[in-house]
Amino acid sequence: MDSFVRLLDTVARALSRYENVTAEGAVLVAVSGGVDSSLLLMALARLRDEGRLPSSLSAAHVDHGVRPDSRENAQHVLDLCDRLGVPMVVRRLEFEEFSPSEDTMRTKRYEALLDAARHFGANALLTAHHADDNLETVLFRMLRGTGPRGLAGIPESRWLGRGDRRVLLVRPLLRTRRTTIECLLERLGEQPYHDTSNDDLRFARNELRHETIPLLRKRMGIGLDVAVMTVASTARAANEIVEAQGLRVLTQRGRHRTSWRLELDLRELDVDSLPFVRDALRQAHTTMHAHGDAPSTAWLDRSMALLDMDDGKRNAGRGGLMVERFRDGLLLIDTDRIGAVPKTHDGGQSLLINTGHQRFGATEWLLEAHEHPLPPLVPSPSEAGPMRALLDVRHTGDSLSMRTRRPGDRFHPLGSSGSVDLRRFLQRRHVPRFDRDRLPMLVDAQDRILWVPGVEISAIARLHLNTKRCIEIVATCG
Repeated sequence: MDSFVRLLDTVARALSRYENVTAEGAVLVAVSGGVDSSLLLMALARLRDEGRLPSSLSAAHVDHGVRPDSRENAQHVLDLCDRLGVPMVVRRLEFEEFSPSEDTMRTKRYEALLDAARHFGANALLTAHHADDNLETVLFRMLRGTGPRGLAGIPESRWLGRGDRRVLLVRPLLRTRRTTIECLLERLGEQPYHDTSNDDLRFARNELRHETIPLLRKRMGIGLDVAVMTVASTARAANEIVEAQGLRVLTQRGRHRTSWRLELDLRELDVDSLPFVRDALRQAHTTMHAHGDAPSTAWLDRSMALLDMDDGKRNAGRGGLMVERFRDGLLLIDTDRIGAVPKTHDGGQSLLINTGHQRFGATEWLLEAHEHPLPPLVPSPSEAGPMRALLDVRHTGDSLSMRTRRPGDRFHPLGSSGSVDLRRFLQRRHVPRFDRDRLPMLVDAQDRILWVPGVEISAIARLHLNTKRCIEIVATCG
């Protein structure tokens, strides 16, 4: 079989693995103009012409603007796309610093490609990373120091962005060698654009590619590729186990969850579960972060260190979400997206009865109140838990409102002989610091605190044996 036909089949099979995504929108290919991306573009154009592409094809070129010939490079790609009949956009980057780092350029490049994908309505973004890129990546991470996740190499696919604007990144050439790609492009008679920055040995990746790896291959031959890919496949298998267990921790122990808030209940977990907790934090960060960013190793280290600290200690969000240690585990917050607490200095937010859910300002708290002629017997207070309260209307009245705590507030907990300082009460009950100023304190017309949702009801509001008319309030956090 012709080698180019085999390549077409390789790309087609890769796309078929994600047909649930690729069939719903355009396919966008990132084209730098080099050997790898030029061949991928030509292969995709052939598949389109043969009716084997599940959707329309478009291309994007990112002009980093750091080379004098970058505009000529972009024109080369435009000419190639024009000959193949592929619609294309060029995105030119701008950097604040004169000489941006490789990481900065990579981040900006993917942001530009996401923007191009939205422009074309593409659900899938294809890049031309190949087997040699994977080898370089694993070796590069080894030299810089990495764990199993870094050793696993480049994944064939991953999501970019978040929500309904995310795009699936797919690398269909990941099992194809660079030498095969170069030979095929030469046979097709296509001349790639040579990016001179790829020859600059000041970049660590280029030095590894042009000097270190050729020297290792000279000494080890194909054994180098086999050894490194064995390490990568072993690390990938280990990662899959850790990720599955991390997801289990996140699913089973996550509570009061919103798009920007999550509590992890870590009670009764042993030391052997700590790697899974760490991965649960990683997954939660990626899901909750406004841009879908994965956390840094330093952020994960600081967050895990909180487990050995007292309640109230925080990883204040340097380079990631804020994490707070509380008695039951860890609280994760995206402080840039928290819902605003209502201003309640003028008496509070009225709680409406028999009208359905009512949000406390723009916070994560929802309350729903219903009036009953007799106290409901089901569920029992122990079954309902601390997120439900039954109030005796004779002692509280039906003019109820919600407000935040204030200096000097006092509270009379159920079962206590008298009122206590609210601030100290919340501390003793191990309410997270973050939540203390956001809790909707339920108060009556006399501004007496009747209920702290999720914590305790006041002795003032308790039911009596002869209680008839009562108000049932259910709170939801998340």
